[in-house]
Parts: sequence; C-alpha cells; structure tokens
Amino acid sequence: MADFSGLNRKYLRLQDLRRLRNVFFASRRVVEGQYAGRHASPQRGHSVEFNDYRPYAPGDEIGDIDWKIYGRTDKLFLKLFEHQSDMAVNLIVDGSASMAYAGLEGTYSKYDHACMMAAAIAFLTIKQQDKVSFGLARGGLESFQRPCGSFVHLVGILKAMEAISPGGEAGLGQALRKAAAMVARKGLLVVFSDFLDDLEETFNALSIYSHRGCEIIVFHVLHADELKLPDVSAAAFQDSENHRRVAVNVDDIREAYEARLGRFLNDVASHCRGRGMDYNLVSTTTSYNRALEQYLFQRASMA
Repeated sequence: MADFSGLNRKYLRLQDLRRLRNVFFASRRVVEGQYAGRHASPQRGHSVEFNDYRPYAPGDEIGDIDWKIYGRTDKLFLKLFEHQSDMAVNLIVDGSASMAYAGLEGTYSKYDHACMMAAAIAFLTIKQQDKVSFGLARGGLESFQRPCGSFVHLVGILKAMEAISPGGEAGLGQALRKAAAMVARKGLLVVFSDFLDDLEETFNALSIYSHRGCEIIVFHVLHADELKLPDVSAAAFQDSENHRRVAVNVDDIREAYEARLGRFLNDVASHCRGRGMDYNLVSTTTSYNRALEQYLFQRASMA
C-alpha cells in the first residue's frame, strides 16, 4: 500500500486506511466532469477509444470488464475509454451544539462519528483520482473548501475538521443553499447530520441539488442514548443549545419519547425517500468504518 503516513490524524487513522484500500466509492448516476476519470458521463466526443486499465472494484459496471485479461490472469480489470468522467463528491458536516453529544462515557461525539465517516469518503474519493469538497454547517456555512483531488487538499480538510468545536445551531438549510452556489456541476452530495434543525428548510435546500441532477446521500447520525434512553431511573436532560435543564423520571417518559423518536425518524426518512435521496440511519454504537463498509457493500449490490 502507498505511504499515507501524513494522513494519520484524529479523524483518519492508518489502520482504517488499510481496511478501506480495496473499497470503491462510485456514483449510481451519470456525472459530468472536466477530466478523464472512471465514471459514466453524458459527454460524447469524436471517439470512445480505449485509454487504460484499472482493477475492478465493487460497484463497477460488469460490462466494462476485459474478459480476455481475466482469462489470462484470473484477475478482473476494467477497460477505460476516453470521455469517461471524474466525479465531484461534496461533503457537508453538521457542526451544531447537538452534534457534540458523546454520552456518559464521552468517548466519541456525533460530530466525531460524522467526521470520521466523511474523512473516509474523502480519502476513497481522492484515492480513486476524483475530487472532494468539504463544508461545515454551523450557523450557516461556516467554511467551505472547493473540490480538489490531491492528498494535500485532504490534509486541509482533516485539519478543518479538527479545528472545530461544535456549537450553536447548524443552520443546515442555509449552509446547503450557500454551498449550492459553489458546486457548479453534477456529482454527489453527502450530508452528515442529526437533523435536529428545521426539516422543511433543510429539505427545500436539498431539493436544489436534486433538481440539478446530483445524487444525494444522507447519513442521519444519532447517539445510542438518543435511539434508546439509558436504563436509569432518573436523569437531568440539558438542551445543548440553550442549556436549559429538566429533571425527570426516565421510565415515566420512555414510552412517549420512543413514540416521538419514531415519528422523527420517519419524517427524516420520508423526506429523503420522497425526493429520491439515499437515507442511512447511523448509530454511534457502530464503528464508523464498519458502518461505512456495510453501506458501501449494500450500495454496490444495488448498483
């Protein structure tokens, strides 16, 4: 494996890079690109001549395999042609106060989990010679790094993730609208959030990307304590944004909480699926690399 020691940081660790070395992240839709790449493109030229080979990865088109090479080597390779396109993957991470929740143990927060998944996708995207952008939603779009395909750019994204302490409101809808003005062409938009925000505003903003032909992937990141209230008799709940506290008997509210949670999850999932977006509920109890592997293999099987 290539030397990625410079990428060994808080949200992207060397041992996890090794786990991801054979994973491929591809769009299920046609994309538009400026440079030669690996993805089906609507662009047409005077020729579709053979250009190069690369190893087959899950999610690739079976029809692009060179079976003659397979017969000689027993290995799968794809034929690449001129006018195949590169892909831009645009990552938006929620940096609001609610994403700072890390439970009683305080090991990893929702923000940490989201950043680790986003960093892994950024790594996969650049490793396959595509481009990635990164935006942080905190009070709107706090920062945005335009699409680029270098590992130096990836280090910049990782540093930006590390520099942030989640706080305030996300303003996710506002962030998505502002980022849309900086994303000029079709590609993938991947959003990581707990969606404890204005859902109508958020999904109206996401519709902008849908209308442009972007493929949208949503990772709904929630802590295990949010998905199932802890098994304690009494607790004090604190609002992460206004810091108001209320003491309750947990068993008294458990049934009502579960019903309210079910409606919330259904609302977010329905908003996504009704707009053709790929919805994925992620619990912090599942390691980020395991959750990502499961999703990518499921995605490949549906391609």
